[in-house]
Amino acid sequence: MKNSYSKSKIVVYLLTFCFLGFNAWGQTAEWRLVQTNFSSVDPDAGGPAHGSVQFQLQMRAQSGTITAGTISTGFSFQSYLAALPTGVTCPGSAPYQNNPPNIVLSTEFATAGYSYNAVLQCNALSETIGTETFTQRAIGTLVNGSITLTTAWTPAFTATLWTLGTSSPQGGFAMLHSGELGSPGQFTTYGITDPLGDPIPTNSLSYSIPIPLGTVGTLPVLFTNYNVNCNDKGTAISWSTATEMNSSHFEIQKNANGTWATIDKVAASGNSNEIRKYQYLDLEAGVAQYRIKQVDLDGHFVYSPVRYTSCESRKNINIVIFPIPVSDVLNVAIRTDKAIRTELQLLDMSGRIVKRQAAVLNSGNSNLSINVSNLSTGEYIIRSSDETLKLSQKFTILR
Repeated sequence: MKNSYSKSKIVVYLLTFCFLGFNAWGQTAEWRLVQTNFSSVDPDAGGPAHGSVQFQLQMRAQSGTITAGTISTGFSFQSYLAALPTGVTCPGSAPYQNNPPNIVLSTEFATAGYSYNAVLQCNALSETIGTETFTQRAIGTLVNGSITLTTAWTPAFTATLWTLGTSSPQGGFAMLHSGELGSPGQFTTYGITDPLGDPIPTNSLSYSIPIPLGTVGTLPVLFTNYNVNCNDKGTAISWSTATEMNSSHFEIQKNANGTWATIDKVAASGNSNEIRKYQYLDLEAGVAQYRIKQVDLDGHFVYSPVRYTSCESRKNINIVIFPIPVSDVLNVAIRTDKAIRTELQLLDMSGRIVKRQAAVLNSGNSNLSINVSNLSTGEYIIRSSDETLKLSQKFTILR
């Protein structure tokens, strides 16, 4: 009789688990941040804010349905470009707030019984994701409710920040940052549990690729990589983008004497949803700061973070071609002490000129790009029509 009762009890527990937690078992939830509104009007007419921005935390099941219980989540932002609205305070002795005025639950989550409490709005941090550095976060927990997530995105709450910037993205960037697990996020525990308290794996889709906060409909270029390193030729600058919309060009800017100056320009891809890689070689090098200014077709612009180097300039190096081998675009870095008009010529191994490109070189450092995507795999020679450059180098096209 005792064994029968115990078995019945186990069956009840299993049935309860199946009813509440089976849909979540072995499945994965996803969450993301999505901007919903931007205003360029000063929200309190008193400065220093120039506008305000709203964004949502949205959630869904990766497949099927998931019954969610407690949810620990939050967001990080750049406090030098965005600020908490007036009325959202950060008392030093009691930094936690329940249901702060700038975080409003969605109808779906409010109807499901949730409240957003234990919100730490003023947690200072310094964390770099990609090329963006985040300095403040708001974290909290959605509690006292239960909701079934489907594969459709469901808003959980809307957050409001005041924007401090004057160019897009006016509020900088924001990312999911709950202190919980997320892939590709670098968290440590699970951010969602089912009503029984069992963890549900959760992908944080706005962690490794933060969202821009600013002008609706104008997405700036999203830098996913930006490096400035020394090599045996000078200072090598490389960057890549995940998305580009109406992008015109990049300006490589250098500060060697207390003043920023554009040392060259590189054409952008215009519109792209693929990873685009760019390279530049500063043969002048020296002790300097570098940044990339990305300019849109409509004149809006954003800056990359600043990088500092103290690379040595190799005075005996006048001409460098890279990368070797090359696939699509051959870069030519040239340093001269005078302005030169020349023609760069590509020759196949039979000596036949297969491509010509006019080039205007300024005194100092110049970077040129030659599209070789229409040339066959093999060995070639690049030379200049101006013999003073003494350019005659072999390179390989490999795909």
